[in-house]
Amino acid sequence: MESSAPLVIGSLAGVAGVGVLRVAWAHKRRSHPLNLAGWLLILVGAVCGWAAAGAWGLAVTSLWPMGAAMVLLAFSGLGSQPGKQRASNRRVGALPDRGEPLRLAGRILTFVLVVLAAATLGVGIAVAVAGLALMAGAGEANAYSLALMLMPLAWAVLAYLLLMQPSRCGQAKVLAVASLPLWPCVAMGLLS
Repeated sequence: MESSAPLVIGSLAGVAGVGVLRVAWAHKRRSHPLNLAGWLLILVGAVCGWAAAGAWGLAVTSLWPMGAAMVLLAFSGLGSQPGKQRASNRRVGALPDRGEPLRLAGRILTFVLVVLAAATLGVGIAVAVAGLALMAGAGEANAYSLALMLMPLAWAVLAYLLLMQPSRCGQAKVLAVASLPLWPCVAMGLLS
């Protein structure tokens, strides 16, 4: 069996990185050197874990920093004083105030664009990537599992981009640009 020293070093580096970040974030002013040192230690831990045993090593070396962060956050949460300010009672604008128009058609259109159009486009992107992977020589199982993992990610990114647009024109541009990679795939017959 291989030496477990890189896994131990990676785990210790990750835990040290979490500790350094906790110290850095406890200061009243932001400490860029401490932030950088903490994130570099976490990166060193990840690299050591990957070098030792690939994805499994990365998973093992990431467990210890996550556990250390959980413990630090639990102690900080238990020891902190309650805030003096009351929580805001501000609404997020989900429903209009009294006397304002309901804008139901606009809300339905936003739903259609974000849920239906973005999901359909996400499926198209995922199927196109699977087709390209098959053309590149990937196995069917790898290509289809890639598509299954890519679809929700593509949909989430598209939904985020659509919801951040201030106008319908911006939303149309996002959908148009996101559909550009699909046209060559349609022309090659990958999406038929």
